[in-house]
Amino acid sequence: MNYRIIIAYDGTDYLGWQMQAPTPTIQGVITAALERLEGGPVTLHGAGRTDSGVHAEGQVASFQLKREWNGEELRRAINGNLPPEIRVLEAATAVDDFHARFDARDKTYRYQIYQAEVMNPLLARYAWHFPFPLDRERLIIDGQALLGTHDFTAFTVASCETTTRVRTVSDFRLETNGPLWSLYFSADGFLRYMVRTMVASLIEANRGRLKADSISALIGSRDRTLIGTAAPAKGLTLMKVGY
Repeated sequence: MNYRIIIAYDGTDYLGWQMQAPTPTIQGVITAALERLEGGPVTLHGAGRTDSGVHAEGQVASFQLKREWNGEELRRAINGNLPPEIRVLEAATAVDDFHARFDARDKTYRYQIYQAEVMNPLLARYAWHFPFPLDRERLIIDGQALLGTHDFTAFTVASCETTTRVRTVSDFRLETNGPLWSLYFSADGFLRYMVRTMVASLIEANRGRLKADSISALIGSRDRTLIGTAAPAKGLTLMKVGY
């Protein structure tokens, strides 16, 4: 029987989604929980391979079990075998050929920046503390330049293993709640470190420190060296996967 689950997790203490024994990963911990229920090996497929320290509110995963489970009972059983920082929010049966990664049509990530002189300790694990002034309107304008279908080589690492670095970014928006700024990015897929590097480029452009004439010129350059260090992982959360 094929199953689909939606997962939320605090990724602070994990080396990302993808299993890397013996280091702790989200995929590894959930797989171990499923294998305890199944009494045998289980292969878990995630919609996105979040990096070390990255969080999720809407990660999707699929897997097959020999035993038939009611969705609610399966959710409770899995959570009973997980640490408190990882939780299955929903569980249900899926069509036989459903695959969380290959069937995904789009993903939405949120990046949080905390814009006050003093960091709120309750947000310290989930937002980048950036106590320097930012121009909200310019940030929105520069973010719009990321929209469309482009080669995003400038926003990933040389070791990124993909058949193409062309992606379509369908949405960018900024929401503010006092000092907490939330940047949302939606696309048909993201390259490794892509969102965090886009955030870094927007901040550098906002501060007049971008080594390219504009975000559009940066995209066209395909040159990762024109951007500094990617924004910290802790500000990034996978919010939703569309199918």
